Amino acid sequence: MYARDIKVYDEAYRAFIHRSLADLRRCKIGGHTLLWEASQLAAPSPQNARELLLDLGVWLGWSTRLAADASGRTVYGFDTFEGLVEDWQVDDQMVIKSGTFSLSEPLAQRLMPDTGVTLDADGLPAALGRNVQFIKGMTYDTLAPFLASRPDDPIRLFHMDLDTYESCQHALEACKDRFVEGSILVFDEYLVTNAEMLAFYEFQNKYQLEWRYRAWGLEMWEMNVEMVTSAWKRVPYYFLAVAVYWVIGNGNFAWAFFSKRFWRFWLGAPTGDIGFMLGAAGQRKSVSLEITGLGTLDRTNQRNNNPDK
Repeated sequence: MYARDIKVYDEAYRAFIHRSLADLRRCKIGGHTLLWEASQLAAPSPQNARELLLDLGVWLGWSTRLAADASGRTVYGFDTFEGLVEDWQVDDQMVIKSGTFSLSEPLAQRLMPDTGVTLDADGLPAALGRNVQFIKGMTYDTLAPFLASRPDDPIRLFHMDLDTYESCQHALEACKDRFVEGSILVFDEYLVTNAEMLAFYEFQNKYQLEWRYRAWGLEMWEMNVEMVTSAWKRVPYYFLAVAVYWVIGNGNFAWAFFSKRFWRFWLGAPTGDIGFMLGAAGQRKSVSLEITGLGTLDRTNQRNNNPDK
């Protein structure tokens, strides 16, 4: 995020970015943000049996399975399994084309057997003994019917890994009436300022939400490599992950001195943040936050103001 030229944004959003950076420095964790948050949830009980844990954008399904392991609860995973539904402009860097991250791609086809993942007759990843359910299709089409089938069930954990601004914006709007005080929102690519962060900024501003940051840590992609069952098969994946990290990920800030992004990063980021972002062979872009006040989404106030409804 430090490498992004944020002068392209309006003053209010630039101020939000600066405040976020200051707040996030107090929220650094060493591990994966989603799994940390899932492990913090209360154990399953009759009192929380109706709470929903949603994982939006699951690829091979490991984020969903591991969140279920960490929480001891059912996690619902949503994906087309056919890749991104829109082109993804990653800040001022590259464009990742729609269809990328499909399960038909060579990397996914290789990783599935190496991590023990199989597909059922409907093309859904197997649960592999975990308490998960996968829902296939675009969230534009699947989220609303899913929520309608579970009227009034609140969302306790919301994991956003759909990447693009449009998909994130839609998912937040689709889920807005199920967020409650204490809902945890995890954004896997939050530090991409023209996508998930921008969508949340607009959402919280629109509904005057109260919220606080909780954690800043690793995103989930590398966890797929850790699930490779054979240690020797894991080696080439690590080499690939390291290569991607150093060529197009945070690691290129260590050598791409010809790039404006390089100089913005090294001259603009505090030393502690530089060490944190470059101190792991993985992308530290994942951020979680907790809703502490519902603002205009507060259903109690709505009922009081509209007693006939």
